[in-house]
Amino acid sequence: MSEVRPTPSAAPMAAAPFVWRADGRPAWSEMWESFCDLALHGGPPHRGAADALRGPAPSDPVPSSDPEMLREMCRGILETTGLIVEEASTAAIVLENVAARADGCRLLLPAGPRYRLADEVKSVITVVAKTHHYWSAHAPVGHPAPAAPGTSRMPRPLKVGVGGPAGSGKTSLIDALCRRLAGRLGVRVIAGAESARDHPDPDLVLIERTGEDLAATLGPAIVDATIGVVDHRAGVELARRGAPVVTRSHLLVVNAFGADAPAVRGAAREALLERRRGRPVIFADCRAGGGVDEVLDWLEHDLLLGAQLP
Repeated sequence: MSEVRPTPSAAPMAAAPFVWRADGRPAWSEMWESFCDLALHGGPPHRGAADALRGPAPSDPVPSSDPEMLREMCRGILETTGLIVEEASTAAIVLENVAARADGCRLLLPAGPRYRLADEVKSVITVVAKTHHYWSAHAPVGHPAPAAPGTSRMPRPLKVGVGGPAGSGKTSLIDALCRRLAGRLGVRVIAGAESARDHPDPDLVLIERTGEDLAATLGPAIVDATIGVVDHRAGVELARRGAPVVTRSHLLVVNAFGADAPAVRGAAREALLERRRGRPVIFADCRAGGGVDEVLDWLEHDLLLGAQLP
């Protein structure tokens, strides 16, 4: 009889070469040709057990990753899977030696204080993309097929909710965005139940809602991401109360205008940044169009607006 030997542990998956875009940012969707064979046949884990990624310990003096590393982690997962990530099957990812856990419909991923772009950040993106590809490629008949390797998986049109208290500047911000994008991308605006501007083939759908609780008015079943808009005079009080428009929006726009705007803006900045915990904040004058280019930069670089498949 032939001798039966224990199967050795699989070696970690070889790292793909790091690829850069012309603008100097990582080209996440171009780094891997296919995850299918590795995912379908089990394949080796991306990282070895001795080099596993864990979340920061409670005693760590720096509890999270550098904001730029978080931003790239979110953008890389979006670019490779089409999944919108909030900066802050699970078992398949854990088997890749990257700690993760489910919290309802949310997947919590590690983001340690010493994460580097070409190492830990890339590893998290790799295992999420690999696991996502397995489930999407082998979903039941009738489900959408995954995108071809090397193409953007960003959903089209991109649906973004613009929410905040009455009079905060939501409509002014939307008007300014529409003017900037005129002739470049198709935009549809929905205010209440009505379609205020109806483009026949939109790249971007902006849905305006009034209220402080974005989860109630602009949940993930309605939009891909949210922009919270607050008046700079009310921003400090909203931050103090922990209003969801401040704490839960993917991007917070503080509408600062008038002669007292600089002074109030300075007073509000610390309180708002503390509540945001690294999530992006833009101070803008929505009526005059100030800060709108920064909002567009966020839409284009963090949510890949304009990079969707036709």
